[in-house]
Amino acid sequence: MEAGIALLLTGASVDLSATIHAVALARRTTGILHAVCKEDRRSADRKSSAAREKQEQLVSLATRLGSQEGVKIHTHILERLTGEPLIRFLCAHRIFCLVLGVNDRKGWERKTLWLNLLRKQLQSSENWYLPDLWSAIMTPWDASTLERAISEVNSRSHASSPGEISPADSEKTDIFFNVLQHNKNE
Repeated sequence: MEAGIALLLTGASVDLSATIHAVALARRTTGILHAVCKEDRRSADRKSSAAREKQEQLVSLATRLGSQEGVKIHTHILERLTGEPLIRFLCAHRIFCLVLGVNDRKGWERKTLWLNLLRKQLQSSENWYLPDLWSAIMTPWDASTLERAISEVNSRSHASSPGEISPADSEKTDIFFNVLQHNKNE
């Protein structure tokens, strides 16, 4: 399997900036992006259901952006996004860069520590092949950056199919709108 980038999706609003960044990074490198979600075992929980729905929207967005940018998107569901399941996944799919999002400075510090531990675990794995795992930790965008991203994605979308508004376009706009509203509320 060709080497690629992994995007960890948790269903948080910051996953939007991570998704767009990961697609752009994959376009500039191998052209392969692995969207990775956690298996949902508590489907009756409303919060869990909302996070799963947001993950599905982001995978759909990544797929559409990927098709516009010439990036192959592979979707994976892991029992958890840590420990041995993640290490096996990273090794098996030859992941050289991990992209994820955090909501605030405290989250960024926690994820940085977690990534350093993950790198040590990978180095001790007999199946790891790289000197180091690269990572990109994305933070939420402010309203103006998000609006610029929406505008850019919409202009690319309209350039590829002028005069038509597809369900995909409205779905992209919906997820952008939801994240913009969430960011304004925070």
